[in-house]
Amino acid sequence: MTAARTRLRALALLMCTAAVVAGCAPGASPSPAKEGWTAPGSSTDASAAVGALPVAQLAPAIVSRAAADIAPPTNRWYSGVAFGDVSERIFPFPLALDLQAGSFTVTLPRVAASAATIATEADAGVAVALPADTFTVVRATPVSVTARYALGEEVVGDLTTAEGWPVIAFTAARDVTLTIAGELRAAGSDTWTTSVDGRTYGVRAPDATVDAGAVRLPAGATAQWFAVPADSDAAAWSEALGDPVTEVEASFAVGDDTVSTRLRYLGTDATVVVPMPGRQTGPECALGTFETVYGLASACAGTALEWSVPRRDARADYDFSALDDGTRSALAKQVAADFAATGPPPADTYFGGKALARLAALLSLARSLGDAELAEVIADRLEVELEPWIDPEGCRTRDERCFVYDDVLRLVVGRTPSFGSEEGNDHHFHYGYFLTAAAALAEARPETVDALAPVMDVLAADVAAGTADATLPALRVFDPFRGHSWASGMAPFADGNNQESSSEAVAAWNGLALWARARGDADLERTAEWMLSSEVDAARTLWLDPDLAGIPPGFDHGMISLVWGGKREYATWFSAEPSAILGIQILPLGPLALDYLADDPALVAEHVAEAGGEAAFAGALGEYVLAYSALAGPEALAAAKEHAATLDGGALDDGTSLSALLAWLTAVDMGEGDSR
Repeated sequence: MTAARTRLRALALLMCTAAVVAGCAPGASPSPAKEGWTAPGSSTDASAAVGALPVAQLAPAIVSRAAADIAPPTNRWYSGVAFGDVSERIFPFPLALDLQAGSFTVTLPRVAASAATIATEADAGVAVALPADTFTVVRATPVSVTARYALGEEVVGDLTTAEGWPVIAFTAARDVTLTIAGELRAAGSDTWTTSVDGRTYGVRAPDATVDAGAVRLPAGATAQWFAVPADSDAAAWSEALGDPVTEVEASFAVGDDTVSTRLRYLGTDATVVVPMPGRQTGPECALGTFETVYGLASACAGTALEWSVPRRDARADYDFSALDDGTRSALAKQVAADFAATGPPPADTYFGGKALARLAALLSLARSLGDAELAEVIADRLEVELEPWIDPEGCRTRDERCFVYDDVLRLVVGRTPSFGSEEGNDHHFHYGYFLTAAAALAEARPETVDALAPVMDVLAADVAAGTADATLPALRVFDPFRGHSWASGMAPFADGNNQESSSEAVAAWNGLALWARARGDADLERTAEWMLSSEVDAARTLWLDPDLAGIPPGFDHGMISLVWGGKREYATWFSAEPSAILGIQILPLGPLALDYLADDPALVAEHVAEAGGEAAFAGALGEYVLAYSALAGPEALAAAKEHAATLDGGALDDGTSLSALLAWLTAVDMGEGDSR
């Protein structure tokens, strides 16, 4: 990070104020909310449309530890404990937690950095044994989760954890003894401590009988386990902790310039919360600091977190109203050529969705360029290509280009899955493309909305809106605490869940907002604006311009390309080429991406240089690096234009086109997205 950007970030944080434990992203300052605090939702209930889909399970048999009366919690930060033969470690920031059939382990992991990775180490923590042989996830929200331990048919107690809550709470359902290997020492009222691997851990257990390594709880009593920061003490934490948190409620507000997120930690009137680094402010945050893979995080007395980020409005079109006739004509000619070269879309939901969104981009470009005749022809083709997908009953007679409902995992799945979509992987990436395509067609032909709505409403409900009867869970992939989405459905990883392409996540919520607008669903549109703005902020501050202050030395890159619950990497799932590592954070090209990627020419230049400079243009996803490079200033724009003139449109990534690239470069030349 350059010194100038460091100073700007520090100034932004100094300007951020709030009445509750709160925070803001660089460049954001809270503004009065235009809308009141509201829960995420939709005014269109998709339950009936889900019921019209054929029912089928495309995933292999999956071990599930979710209770039958809740929607299986795919795509959560804690999905690794809910599915699979092995329960994986999860990361309720800032702690790590391991759940096993007869124990749980609370760890404050150390952080280590290598050239391409910032990761938590596999430290030992406090291993707490209890008389149980199974656990089941019985309560699941985007931010919190409760697992119920049982011995045979007898319930032993509930364990609750949440992001931003540095405490793991166990509530006994019957008289029970929790045991640890070490010695517990008195450290204040109802509080004891123990040391493991050089770290101090505490337990607050009113009504308990404690001796040596045993905590005996009567039915209904609680034990709250926590790690004591090195710059704090257990007595201060004991005073700050009231009853345990039972779950976390998320709401948001949409202002003129910002969107705000509020998390309320329910079940108590006093506890400790830990905002993500960069968000916290105020005297409440005096209970010590934690070293995390995201930097130093402060522990704060409070029961709520609030913060604001810059508002981003959904966009599909460039403003080409002032374009000169020669450039307008040349662009329209290229749009026509790219349209003529468009082949049949693939049958799976990822590459098929990308192909539909590519057609939608050509349609939007033709309309922006004022070529009504060309726009009509493209709209005809887009309508034809969407037709099989928008038949709710299509999979009753076809094996492709249609959707089914998995009533076991409660997923909507394309009949030709890809990248593990049958297990919940990447649904927002896939369905964001479909929603973008549907919104473009609806904008051009409003009369198509009714035909599009049944299936598009289902796709929107699957990734974000949910259904009133929990046929589909609300906010399947979006994490309100982190401000970004999780891509893996089952998260069978020791580092938690993950997300690679921040830009495709942004594009998904842009498409959702555009569809909601076309649909007239005001509640869903506001929800999409909140997720869009949050995801853009995360893309900028966690992926493209991470603040690495407080991270151990050793990491040798200026950006992150793969974010995990307990790790951050300069890597991709599919290629080690630096061009791919940068390119996957840029695609697909479009007006909204231009808006948020163009803010810092110096940062753009650094990223392109790290990817290999102009040599990266010929690498994997190099066309996106080329487009991005144009944001580094006039000389870089001129070089990008010169290189673009040599490209073969047929050799580009299947999600874009030469006309999309040339339109981007034209918009850059006209100053769109330019905050310089």
